[in-house]
Amino acid sequence: MLAASAGQADTPRWFSEGGSGDVHAKWGIPQTDAVGFEVMCEDGGSVVIRPALYAMDAPDSAPDIRFEVDGEGFVRDATLDFSERDAAWHAKAVVSKEDALIGALRRGNRVSYDFEPPLRDGDRFSLDLTGSAKAIDAMLDAC
Repeated sequence: MLAASAGQADTPRWFSEGGSGDVHAKWGIPQTDAVGFEVMCEDGGSVVIRPALYAMDAPDSAPDIRFEVDGEGFVRDATLDFSERDAAWHAKAVVSKEDALIGALRRGNRVSYDFEPPLRDGDRFSLDLTGSAKAIDAMLDAC
């Protein structure tokens, strides 16, 4: 985890959280629910990528998620789970540990993501990948 200085306590950043085989790589504010992107291990060794990407109404069919890392595009199948807390459908993609997207998230500078096709204008989000390699590596090591 990146050390927080006095002015960084509420600044989103990459960190790892958990332990004993249940480590999550997260981009957000540590020790809060303010998390905008999460990468975690699933039973069986798959990796779940859960960006803060929601559908307010259940689409007729699950859209894909389009990730772009430093200009390189990756489209992955999405599943939608209903979140009672958010009262919305939360998207996730399940990939292998060897998926090229995992490598790009570790090495890249910036990731953008949206539904493919977009559900509405203004849903494309971007975040900095500085520190992602350390957090994702900790998750993969525990996977």
